[in-house]
Amino acid sequence: MKIEKVTYILLIVIILVFSWKAYDYFNPNFEKKIDQNISKLEKNRKELNEIVKLASLEISGKNIPNKSMDLDDVSEELRTKMEDLGFRSFSFQSIKNCNEKYSFSFIALDDWNTDNLNYVEIIYSPCDSETKKGFHSFDGGHIDIVGAGGDWKILSDTDFI
Repeated sequence: MKIEKVTYILLIVIILVFSWKAYDYFNPNFEKKIDQNISKLEKNRKELNEIVKLASLEISGKNIPNKSMDLDDVSEELRTKMEDLGFRSFSFQSIKNCNEKYSFSFIALDDWNTDNLNYVEIIYSPCDSETKKGFHSFDGGHIDIVGAGGDWKILSDTDFI
């Protein structure tokens, strides 16, 4: 009798969790998820700035043809910091007419609402007007770009393809 009650309660919990996940998947609140990512960026700004410094040191003086690096291609220290923040790789571009040499796009794997937003890039882009806090651009389809201030912005692509 006791096992039946425990099984019944467990079944109800599983159904509730599955229902909540299904509802969240089919009715995502993208604005809320983007706001959560902005908050996470603000909370981790110091660590993100450290990653930018480490990545700049990592690529300085190297000839990297595709301007993209996976975690397997970087130092252990940078890999650990990137994994801790939920990134799988990064790309970079040289910048002209700016006091910084590079802009970086960190591609999120975990912990940045990728289950709803599908694709998220945390972008460090000095001398870019899109990084101003409060900036928001929507392409009318699936791509949002939101400025977080301090040379940071977030690109979210909600298209599942």
